[in-house]
Amino acid sequence: MKRLLQRSPMYFTSVSLRVFFSGTSIVCFLTLLLGILIGLSLSTIGKETSKISSVSGIQKEYYKELTKKVDDIEEITALQRGDLFQKEKDQNQYESDNTVSRNLYKKVRLLCWILTAGVNHGKKAAHVKATWGQRCNIILFVSGKKDASLPSVAFPVPDEKGHLWGKSREAFKYIYDKYFDQADWFYKADDDTYAIPENMRYVLSRYNTTEPLYFGAKLKKPKVKNFFSGGSGYILSKEALRRFATISLNNKTICKIKGTEGIEEDVMMAKCLNNVGVKLMDSRDEKGRERFLPFQPSDHLVPGKISLDHWYWNNVYYKAKKGEGCCSDTLISLHHLRPEDMYVFDYLLYRVRIHGIYPPRFPEGWTAPPPPDEDGKELPWIGIKEETKKKSNV
Repeated sequence: MKRLLQRSPMYFTSVSLRVFFSGTSIVCFLTLLLGILIGLSLSTIGKETSKISSVSGIQKEYYKELTKKVDDIEEITALQRGDLFQKEKDQNQYESDNTVSRNLYKKVRLLCWILTAGVNHGKKAAHVKATWGQRCNIILFVSGKKDASLPSVAFPVPDEKGHLWGKSREAFKYIYDKYFDQADWFYKADDDTYAIPENMRYVLSRYNTTEPLYFGAKLKKPKVKNFFSGGSGYILSKEALRRFATISLNNKTICKIKGTEGIEEDVMMAKCLNNVGVKLMDSRDEKGRERFLPFQPSDHLVPGKISLDHWYWNNVYYKAKKGEGCCSDTLISLHHLRPEDMYVFDYLLYRVRIHGIYPPRFPEGWTAPPPPDEDGKELPWIGIKEETKKKSNV
């Protein structure tokens, strides 16, 4: 053994070459090499499978944590008493002074109701409740399944997308019967919508809820006068709700019900409100920037994210702006958000403090300036296709 160890490296190299290049050993060598390659491949696949399994495990843990957060939320009755403001002050939110927000909370009473489904109670609706939903004066969840943990109100309507109009009819009738005197404005949203109630109250404070008014992201469609996108949500005044619940729903001529399932809920709602004289308001800010965004913010803010052949460019009522100029600094709502996005926006909007410019922009008693088309006389934009044709013919 000692003599063997004293051999030079060249000795082992020459022996190895003789063995590997002998006639029968080449096959063995190739077989060995093939085996090594297969082994390495299987090892790589195993690692990737392990990574996927690990990601799946992380996602499960993440949603478990979100659920815990939802379970920790105070009772809605406590939130309605205004305890939310003290809670936010304790957490260093509204660091300077929340007087303006607190006073608007009392003066402009906002009921928010969320259109959801039984399968989405834990996946989506619970995260609305845990974030922006707390800032409404009253929050309700409308579903096909009753759930005390939200709580949700259930109606005898199939819990399917084709029956959103049926659910919405029942919801507004229920809200009129039960909550009409407890709120001034009534906001409908989806369970993947994120809203900013403080900005909503600020914008609404310039209007009288005894007038038949209706706010949202204004769209147009052939054979439909105009309507507001259901995804980013729409707001009814007290008088608009009264007319819908007591006149529209009791007249099948002005608010068709039979044979309308499967038709978009927001389109049907607009038809029924239009027929009783409810005015679709310009919900943009004084610079014509959108406050209700039908898509994720990046879709609106980044030029090209929404392709030019997308339905939006031909169905949006007012000419849409691309890039940073698209969106108002008094933003009201966003759509198509994931549950985790709700917490990201809550953090960025209510936790982050920018040194030197954090104090409220608007003082006590300040109301929003009027939008460009407050009188509702502006004609709809012709759309991207027609505008492009016109330019090419010049």
